[in-house]
Amino acid sequence: MKKSFLNWVALWLIVLALPMAALAQSKEQKEKIDRMAAQLEELKTELILLQRQTQSMQDTFNKTMGELNTLIVQMGDNIAAVRRAQSAISTNTTDTSGQISSMGERITATNSRMERLSEQFASLRKLIEDIPKMPTFTQLTPGNAEQLFAAAYSDYSRGNFDLALSEFKQYVETFPSSELADNAQYWIAEILLAQKKTNEALVELEKVAQINAQGDKTSLALFKRASLLLELGRKDEAVAQYLVLVKDYAKTNEGTLATQQLQQIAPEALAPPPAPEKTPPTRRTKKP
Repeated sequence: MKKSFLNWVALWLIVLALPMAALAQSKEQKEKIDRMAAQLEELKTELILLQRQTQSMQDTFNKTMGELNTLIVQMGDNIAAVRRAQSAISTNTTDTSGQISSMGERITATNSRMERLSEQFASLRKLIEDIPKMPTFTQLTPGNAEQLFAAAYSDYSRGNFDLALSEFKQYVETFPSSELADNAQYWIAEILLAQKKTNEALVELEKVAQINAQGDKTSLALFKRASLLLELGRKDEAVAQYLVLVKDYAKTNEGTLATQQLQQIAPEALAPPPAPEKTPPTRRTKKP
């Protein structure tokens, strides 16, 4: 009788435990479903933002491609005109030695122009390949350096100069040791030039070297600053700036261009300093 009663109690405990286990399992499944639903909503939000950024990137790319294609067509016309001029020079050659010499110089100059145009073509092709695909950010994440730079450059490329200027300045102030700090400083100067604020741009271009003397925009900024000084009639300052490029950035393209400029406007600046005169040794006289 006692054994039967114990069996009956055990059976009821099992019956009561089953719904409790099912309830716990159901609650756990519901929590999993809720978490999955929340994650799905986050993914939907990110997908919508990605679609907007992709559309903005496509619009910017299409606009830039249109401008570059126009430049390529214009350069193609220039090359065709140069070739026609070269052909005309060749057909009009006479037996006069003086004319032959003159035409030879003109043909050489024409060939030089052809080479420069070919280099410009190559640069344009590379520019097309390297077009930055910057997204549009509807909301910037505080402390995100890459996002802030991308937003600033995106605004600059669309002509939103005031907003881009503010964002680039914020980048330089917030991330002065970043690899892109000198780039941001360079674009600050470019925006000021676009706004016809030349004197302010000169100051900002000089800051590029102060931020990073070996940055990838530094030699370009210094060369542009020297060229602006020359345009403003401040030749001495321009020569000094070109000399900095020749001395400290000789291996860069801007260093080579600076040397060429100095050869034209101040060749004496490139002359080596005169060697110091050697004084003859003094002879010692023997005391009697």
